[in-house]
Parts: sequence; C-alpha cells; structure tokens
Amino acid sequence: MSDDEAKHEGYHGWFKSVPKMEQDFTPKPIAARVDEVSTSGSAWNQGGTWEEKNKSEWAKESLKRHILEEFHMVDAKTGWDIRATSIIKCEGEAKLVFSRGKKRCGYDIALEFEYEGVHEGDKATSSGQIKLHDFEDTNGEDYEIHVSSNTSSLPDKKTVAVIKQEEDHLRKVLQAWKDDLLQQ
Repeated sequence: MSDDEAKHEGYHGWFKSVPKMEQDFTPKPIAARVDEVSTSGSAWNQGGTWEEKNKSEWAKESLKRHILEEFHMVDAKTGWDIRATSIIKCEGEAKLVFSRGKKRCGYDIALEFEYEGVHEGDKATSSGQIKLHDFEDTNGEDYEIHVSSNTSSLPDKKTVAVIKQEEDHLRKVLQAWKDDLLQQ
C-alpha cells in the first residue's frame, strides 16, 4: 500500500479532501424573515402546541355577574316572575387553553345560587336554590341543573316547575359566560 492510499483509508478530516484550500468556509449571514406573530398563545409558543392561561378569578366573578344580571324569567302562562338574588357558592377553576392553534376554554366550577319568585296575580312569593352539577368543559351540555325550594308550599312547587320548564334560559346565560371566557 502506498502512502497516498494509506492517507485516504480510514478517518480523515474533510479539509484534506478539498482540492483548493483557498475556498472561504466562513458562514454567511442569513437575513431573518419577519413572520407575522400568531394571535393564539404567547410569543414563545408560535407553533400553538399547548399553553394554558389561568382565568379562574375573572371567570368566577364574570359567572356571578352573568347569573345575577341575566337570570330573570317571566312566565306569562303561570304569572311567575323569577330572578337570581344571590350567589351561595362559586368555586373551581377556569383556564384558556391554546392547542394546535385553537383557543378553547377549560373549566370545572361548582355553582349554587338563590332565586326568588313573585306571582304577578296574588303577589305570592317563592324562593329556593339552583345548583349546577358537573358543570365542566369535558361534559359539554350534559351538566345537570338541580332546582330546590325552601318549603314544600304550592307557590314553591310552581316556581320549581317553571324553572325546570325554562331550563334553556339558564343554559343560554351559561353559554354567554362561556363565550365571554373565550374572548379573554
């Protein structure tokens, strides 16, 4: 084996195989592209892989406001005017989740509030509580609404029946809250 053959056998630096050493191998600067910043997620999460923002305090205050301001129903058939009067319990957590470029809301909240009803005809009054069971994002619209009255009087039974019939009104209030959460 000659010296030239031995030199090309085995490991050797790549510079030895370059015929002209006058070639300049210094790196050339590449002009940085200015990409449009994604609106979902933060600056570090441009790919939108996964990011969570805690919105628990805002969400609980907003939910209380939605319930107290928007939960009001007037049933023309029975003459009952029913509205939320106070929040008994609003606990849990809520967050915004940015995943794969989409913004979603995640929440698990225990909500219980008091209502009061007044009959337009004879001015009879009624009161009770409404409790949301399994109110979380993974259940979608499958959460349960439990309505109870303070007594077993006839007016209380009638208001419970009206609230159960008009359950969609409460679901619309909760959907408005979810939409507000997504806008944060």
